Amino acid sequence: LKTLQAPNWQRGVSPAMHEPNKGLVVGGRKVADVVGLVEKELLRWQCGRYTHITRALEATDRGIIHLQTIFSKPVQEQPVPIAVACVYFHYDTQKQRLTYQFEQESVLHTVGGQSLADGKFEGWIDRIIGDKLQVRQLHDLATPFESTRLKPPSEHTAFPGVPAAAPEEAESAPGEDDIYVSEMYPVATGAAGLTGTVLGKESLPLGTLLVNIFDAADEENEWELTHKEVADLLYATPLGLADWDIKLLLTSATELDSGRIQWQPFVEQAPEIIDALLRRRADYEAKQQSNVHVIPEAVELCYGEEIAEVARAAGEAFSQLDGGGKGTLTRNEFRQCLLTRAERFSMMEVQMLMQMCTEDDIGQVPYDEFNILLTQLRIDALHNALVETEVANLRVHLILLSRREGMMDTVVPIWDLRNLLLNADQLCLSRMQIHVILMIVHPDEYGDVDYEYFLRVCCTVIPQMFDKAAIKEKAEMIAKEKADLQAKQELEELQGITGGLATKTRRSDEEDQEDVQANAPDRDAVEKALIGLGHQADEKHRAQPSLEVRKFLEAMRHETVQAQQLSDAELRGFIAEAEIDNQEIAYVDHIKTWVPILFELRRSRVYDGILSKDWGFDAPNLISLAEYEADFPLREPSERGDAEFCDGSRPSSAASSRRGGGAGRHRRPTSAARGRTPTGTGRNDALKRKNSLKGTSGGGRPGSRGDGRGRLNRANSDRSDSSVDSRASRRSGGGANRPESRGSRPSSRVR
Repeated sequence: LKTLQAPNWQRGVSPAMHEPNKGLVVGGRKVADVVGLVEKELLRWQCGRYTHITRALEATDRGIIHLQTIFSKPVQEQPVPIAVACVYFHYDTQKQRLTYQFEQESVLHTVGGQSLADGKFEGWIDRIIGDKLQVRQLHDLATPFESTRLKPPSEHTAFPGVPAAAPEEAESAPGEDDIYVSEMYPVATGAAGLTGTVLGKESLPLGTLLVNIFDAADEENEWELTHKEVADLLYATPLGLADWDIKLLLTSATELDSGRIQWQPFVEQAPEIIDALLRRRADYEAKQQSNVHVIPEAVELCYGEEIAEVARAAGEAFSQLDGGGKGTLTRNEFRQCLLTRAERFSMMEVQMLMQMCTEDDIGQVPYDEFNILLTQLRIDALHNALVETEVANLRVHLILLSRREGMMDTVVPIWDLRNLLLNADQLCLSRMQIHVILMIVHPDEYGDVDYEYFLRVCCTVIPQMFDKAAIKEKAEMIAKEKADLQAKQELEELQGITGGLATKTRRSDEEDQEDVQANAPDRDAVEKALIGLGHQADEKHRAQPSLEVRKFLEAMRHETVQAQQLSDAELRGFIAEAEIDNQEIAYVDHIKTWVPILFELRRSRVYDGILSKDWGFDAPNLISLAEYEADFPLREPSERGDAEFCDGSRPSSAASSRRGGGAGRHRRPTSAARGRTPTGTGRNDALKRKNSLKGTSGGGRPGSRGDGRGRLNRANSDRSDSSVDSRASRRSGGGANRPESRGSRPSSRVR
């Protein structure tokens, strides 16, 4: 562990006075009064088993007073405790707001806002001190006081009267049992990685250092450690990583169903990952222009209803598995509950939640405050959007994902692109954000999307979703609208008492608007109508109702769907979320799952700015990615060579090439056969015509009803059943082993 240092907020600050006395007045408030506010808050924490002391650290020119509270547990036998816990308080004299953070954690809590629940503070401090005591067994954590008074023994003498042992006869040599790690390590972002001094001699490479630490912790030589043990060791080792980056590092470890991790393969790959994380963090901090902080209240205003629905769905899964009602689950049970709600969590969300959830020594995870965990995940994701806000990194990551999944075609099914986003392991996209992206992407009538166009959409909209300044501004606007609405309601109540003709006229107009909204189909009516439509199209009438992909797309063009007043964007998202298994869609389950989510999204305000824009193929708000092509090309040289070899048709997949280009097989019509030109302006013009919806050209929200469903209006009854290839693999991986239909290319399996 690092010795007590000033946290990051102290670095680079020009304080008005260091360690001010209590009589100093800052921004109209005495330092002594602020210390009193801190003590009042500490009384609420109910940490009676600890002794604490609060002192002011500094007062800045901006009117912020920084304070520190140290918790310790001295006893008569040991009046100077080995480990203490520090809490840093920050009082803003202008906003009159008191915030605090534990140790070097990045989470900033607000007094009077969202924080730990009552009665949890003492347990949190127990965890901090317990971690320090546990790590002390592996590291040399001698304090400066001890270092100056406990000198090492002489190299030539041992105990009086006992000759010194020869170097080769020493009880243990450096690198074996007694490995002591220096408190501070020089962090290098080069190939050498992190190094440290061992026993004051030669430098120790990071890989060797981690092997020694984990091997010492594995006392039973089982080559396995619990997840909590691995996390504690990483947090205790000064790697120079931010809290979020340590969690990302933990996601690379393969966790067994028992909650244990085989640490040897994890340690082998850790140095390379740590080096990459350090580089990326340094680049991000160097390019970051503003230090906007998103508070929990802003996240609550923007995502409160969405988080509540996700927590409700997860809570149902938790309660169902927790038959005894004890309020805790094993790590494996907790993960399985999240995975069963695939419509609520992306894979990256599941991985990060597994690193953020608290657990006891036996691996039990409480789930009673899961909504707070979701809120914190959203805050941390906004503050650590290292890839999401950097267009170059975002583009490279998506291209590498597509190559890994074998998506080498110019045109890719929308269902494959959905799986690509769901399994993006460097993007902490929420499940609803992925759904919004699927809503604004314009596929053709077969469900295919030009991949270059898809990249432009993602590289435009994802940075907007993680724009902290925009989120903060949106939260302020929503708060103002709520306040205005409340004031309006109070005014109407007052006018209702006094009466008046104008009031009656206005009330009549509002009632007319309410009548129009009341006539719109509600959620149950939409579900019933769509299920009935599916039954009509289902000619097989199996126990598990399902439709072929072709018939499902035809059903979505039926006038019954238009009568449900689903917008074009809602319909696109609804189709893109269909799970395809053996070219079949279980439409009843799909409707019951996603129609409620469509109605939830209608109540959300945070995505209005995105859904109100035109996202067609040649939309003016789409950014150009041409400047990044030279640094990292979209197509590998071998792929570009295949494209030039093709005569008038789009580049075929590698799998098709291995089969001889599909000669002698019945395949889906190629791009050229469907009127597309793969290269040059002809291809672009054809894709513009098929990807641009009529309903989006007039400004306004792309989800507005009208002629926009033209993309689904072309009849394809002349196409045989075998010519429709869904090419979408299920998230669970079940589609990887299913037999392929004749004439279709292999599904892109999602790992």
